[in-house]
Amino acid sequence: MVLNFSGLFKFLTGILLVQVATGLLVAAALRTQQQELWLLFLLLALTLCLITAFWFASVTQHAKRDATARVREGFSREREKIRVRAEREKAKLIEKSQQRIIKDRSRTQAKANAKSAVLLTGVAVLGGIMVFTQFITFGLLLMATAGGALGGYLLRSRQLTLSRKRPTPLRVGPAQGQLEERTRDT
Repeated sequence: MVLNFSGLFKFLTGILLVQVATGLLVAAALRTQQQELWLLFLLLALTLCLITAFWFASVTQHAKRDATARVREGFSREREKIRVRAEREKAKLIEKSQQRIIKDRSRTQAKANAKSAVLLTGVAVLGGIMVFTQFITFGLLLMATAGGALGGYLLRSRQLTLSRKRPTPLRVGPAQGQLEERTRDT
C-alpha cells in the first residue's frame, strides 16, 4: 500500500480549518447575549461542515482515480512483459522445431542416399557382369542408367549441402492479414 501524503495533508488541513472555524463560531456565540444569533451560528457551522464534507469527498475521489490509474498502468506494463516473454518463447520453440526438422530431414536423406548408392552400385555391377557375359548392349544400357542416376543423386546431395549453409526460416502459417487478402482476391 502506497501512502499518499498530499491527500493526507489535504484532509489534515480540512480538519484543522473546520476545528478552528467551529472554535471561532463557538467563541463568537458565547460572547453574544442574544439567543436568536445562536441559531445563526449553528446554521453557519453546519454549512461549514457540509462544504468541508464535499471537499473531503472530492479529495477522496481524486485519490481513488489516481490509485486506479497507477494500478491500470502497472497492469498494462505487466501484460506487455508477459506478451514479450510469450513472443520470445514462441520464437525459441519455432527455432528448435526448425532445427529438429532439418536434422530429421538430413538423417532421412542420408539413409535414402546410402540405399540408393548401394542399389545403383549393384545395378552398375550387374551391367558390368552383363558386358562380360556377352550381353553387351543390355549391360551398357544398365551401366549408363546407373551412372546417370548416381550422378543425379550426387548433384542433388551437393545442392542440399549448399542450401544447408544458408538456412531459410520455416513458414509456420500465413498471418491473419495475408489470409484475408488471399480470400478477398479469389
